[in-house]
Amino acid sequence: MPNLLAYIKRGIQRKIKVNYLKLKEIPDFLVVSPGGCGSVTLIKYLENFGKSNLYIERKYKIHGLAHIYKPSNFLLKNKIKIIIIKRDFEDIYASMTSRGFVRNNLNTLGDLIPFMYINIFKNKKKLKKKYFNYLTKFYINWEKYPQESTLVLEYPKFYHDPVYQNEIKRFLNIRSDAFLVNFPKFERYKKGKNFVDSSTIIAREIYK
Repeated sequence: MPNLLAYIKRGIQRKIKVNYLKLKEIPDFLVVSPGGCGSVTLIKYLENFGKSNLYIERKYKIHGLAHIYKPSNFLLKNKIKIIIIKRDFEDIYASMTSRGFVRNNLNTLGDLIPFMYINIFKNKKKLKKKYFNYLTKFYINWEKYPQESTLVLEYPKFYHDPVYQNEIKRFLNIRSDAFLVNFPKFERYKKGKNFVDSSTIIAREIYK
């Protein structure tokens, strides 16, 4: 059971980061998803074609850009291109459950109070319902982002469908034909023995 105060503290930190996100450098684009959508492989590949998630995170030592759950004024003002990855909620939940990420991901998506219901983390039906509510909020928030600056991808289709891959190429104004030739196959995310959620060090306290 997560430590309540640590969970709330991390959630507040996350809300401040999302609501007041202001980067020191304007990225060319960002990839966002609630998690469990195969975003890691795509983010790593797109790093070769512009300043995006990993470039900003490494240079300025910030984390969790892939899972910001709503647009900030900074993103809107600078008209930063956003690639949003969608996936069936049941599949996202199954992915997160299999890796033990559900509780942490709820916190990442803005949840502050894990004990809204009695023993919510032991009640699978209530936990799943709560998780689906936050997934819904995530996508509703990003639907408000300007359409001309948004590309929506369906996982896992974009990994094997050249139509989607060409859409990414067009959206990001990539001229190199090597983009399509070298487009990666999906690599399943592996949780290492020393895994700590990249969003914040406070995760160590949550999962003692």
